[in-house]
Amino acid sequence: MSFDLQTFFSNGHRAADELCLGIESERFCVTPSQQVVQYSADNGIAAIVEQLRVLSGWKAKYEGENIMSLHAADGRAITLEPGGQIEFGTTPQATVSALQQEMQDFQQLLEQVAATTGQQFLCVGVHPTAEPEQIERLPKARYDILEPHLQQADDLGIHMMKTTAGVQINFDHSDAEDAMLKLRTCFALSPVIQALFANSPKHGFKSWRGHIWTRTDNARCGIVESLVAADSTIADYIDYMLDVPMLFIERDGAFVDMRGKSFRDYYASGDATAADWDLHLSTPFPEVRFRPQLELRCADAVSDEMSLALAALVKTVFYNPSALQSAYELTAEWTYNQRVATLHNAHRSALDGAAPDGKPLHDYAQRLLDIAQSSATQAQLKFLRPLLG
Repeated sequence: MSFDLQTFFSNGHRAADELCLGIESERFCVTPSQQVVQYSADNGIAAIVEQLRVLSGWKAKYEGENIMSLHAADGRAITLEPGGQIEFGTTPQATVSALQQEMQDFQQLLEQVAATTGQQFLCVGVHPTAEPEQIERLPKARYDILEPHLQQADDLGIHMMKTTAGVQINFDHSDAEDAMLKLRTCFALSPVIQALFANSPKHGFKSWRGHIWTRTDNARCGIVESLVAADSTIADYIDYMLDVPMLFIERDGAFVDMRGKSFRDYYASGDATAADWDLHLSTPFPEVRFRPQLELRCADAVSDEMSLALAALVKTVFYNPSALQSAYELTAEWTYNQRVATLHNAHRSALDGAAPDGKPLHDYAQRLLDIAQSSATQAQLKFLRPLLG
């Protein structure tokens, strides 16, 4: 079966007056003493999602008898990560104020649950007490393939699955050139953004979550050298994805193990479908990716206030052409190796980490925030304030 590999990306283009953004915010459910809450336990994660279903009236999705997610008619969703981390996804919105309302509504649902169970919902980058072997894995078929892959890919992949939480910002692009400039800029700024939103202090790191990702699977994580290049194109992203090792496809509602196979070869065979390509595009986890909107992935899970600040930062920088160009130029002279080293510095020391010129990342963060402020409306400035000190 033949299909155009580029269609997935062009389907994500939006007109300049239709640009929106959304938030995906993950958190841990823990006991009052911050111990792990298992998926299948009494008052466990499954029971909590069921309680949220009753409270919200949203439609549940199951695998077998196991509840996996909730979906509102307007597109809001509550989903689960492999260790039972609870993720709330907003709808795409034109303003940060509208995102704030959706976040507040979700928080009210969680408060109703907490009032009956005594449990806490923590927006932090790593689980406060548990190691991976202490956390029940979500009984989901996709993870039956992903987990053994990560067990052999590197030494902290299972930590990523079960003990980390992040916040992602999804935002739009208007054409292929705009999409790639935004992608390059996200990669270029990832050390700065990671430093601003480091929220998982452990083992001597300010962002243990960020460090875990560097020891998860180098074939599908981190900063992608070919894509941060100044002349990179959508074709380069496609080339990157064709060479990311496959994990699975879906046939008749079941996952088929495709580990060790190349999508490039699979596509050439004529057996691949557009749905296979879409699924494959969800399997790398770099600092930014296309889904088909841009998904910025380099921030630890943080409070709702800080998540909204990140959304405001994205909106003020990435939806203003001159601000976007200025933001890209902040680190344009850094080499690929310098970018990787600086990202490691951000994981270790956050804003005190060193940039290639020896200056602290705090200096670059301040310059980025100056750019954001220069293009922000009064309404947007309100959301940026937690970052402005």
